[in-house]
Amino acid sequence: MLQIIKIEWLKVKNYRTFWVFIALGLLAILAPNFIIHNIFVEKIPQEAQKLLGQSIYDFPLVWQTVASVSSYTSGIFSLLLITLVTNEFTYKTHRQNIIDGWERSDFVLSKLFWVVGLSLLAFLVSLIAVLVFGCIYGKTAFSLENSRYLFYYLLQVIVSLCLALLLAVLVKRTGLAIILFLGYIMFLEQLIVSVIKHYFGNIGGLLPLQAGDELLPFPVVEKLVKFSGPYDSIVYLSVLAGYIVLILWLVFRRMLRSDL
Repeated sequence: MLQIIKIEWLKVKNYRTFWVFIALGLLAILAPNFIIHNIFVEKIPQEAQKLLGQSIYDFPLVWQTVASVSSYTSGIFSLLLITLVTNEFTYKTHRQNIIDGWERSDFVLSKLFWVVGLSLLAFLVSLIAVLVFGCIYGKTAFSLENSRYLFYYLLQVIVSLCLALLLAVLVKRTGLAIILFLGYIMFLEQLIVSVIKHYFGNIGGLLPLQAGDELLPFPVVEKLVKFSGPYDSIVYLSVLAGYIVLILWLVFRRMLRSDL
């Protein structure tokens, strides 16, 4: 496995697009939180803030706030994964790796390394954001209460990356895979969720990305409309874990049986 990781690193260390995506992904986590902090903490009058209750960037709410905000931009890491995987098919490097002695499963494992690595990167940067906003800008003492929301966010990122990996393996073309992925996360899933909820009820909230959203409501919205998912958190967590297992099985099945 270490040899696989080393080879993957050699592929990207001088790849400018990789570093651009990484920078965009990190910026997309930090910048929106700075903007929202500026709006809710500095621009809203004190009287209005009192009506909302505790500041959304004070502990323990800061855990939920950062996780919720970060979840809207995690797709950038998925776009990077699509680029890395489809490049393998475009430039036939996956075929060369297998000629050099890799098993087909090794190729999948090399991409799962990026799923894990990018997920942990997003998690760690979000954790830093929590500590910065909560400890430096917040007015309450540090607390681990609500820290579970950051782990919900981690699980959502993993699901998003797994979907991106499956799409990249199936389509094998960078541009088309990115268009399909963006179309799904921005329009198609929301349309399907709306239709299912209209005709079949709350089960529509169990689609892959929607299940993550149900776990990560924005604190102010939750207060104003008393938002809460119709199912317990364990249901959403179980569904997300099931999606990860199913998608990875499909990826392995595709790579082990398809022509190179």
